[in-house]
Amino acid sequence: MTPPRFNLEALRERMSEGSFANGLDLAQDGAVELVAVEDEVASAHVRGGDLYVVELRPPADGTCTCPGFEKFGACKHQVATAAAVNALDTAGLQKVQSRMARLRDGLALESREALIERLIDLARRRPEVLAALEGG
Repeated sequence: MTPPRFNLEALRERMSEGSFANGLDLAQDGAVELVAVEDEVASAHVRGGDLYVVELRPPADGTCTCPGFEKFGACKHQVATAAAVNALDTAGLQKVQSRMARLRDGLALESREALIERLIDLARRRPEVLAALEGG
């Protein structure tokens, strides 16, 4: 299976050359942690000034949690994610895809009570997890 291909030119058209170049630099500097590539959706954590969550769908649609995306509708973190996915070879794609499969398999082995305690612990330490679990 080949990874989804993202249209970097479409992203370039939606931002300044500087932001686009910064996104390519982030990818080259290893600031992108690809979390998943499933069902044509790439998910990543990208370190900029802070840690941002990016989701992309080909050719160049998606979201980012950064203020730049909220303001402009496109951002350097999306460029970084797109470039990182486009650079994957078959082995790299398999590694990213197996990450979520391994996590699912591991969680499936845990008891219901252990999963609940894991979520409660995360909710105590991570406000966004608490908000998500409360339906916010």
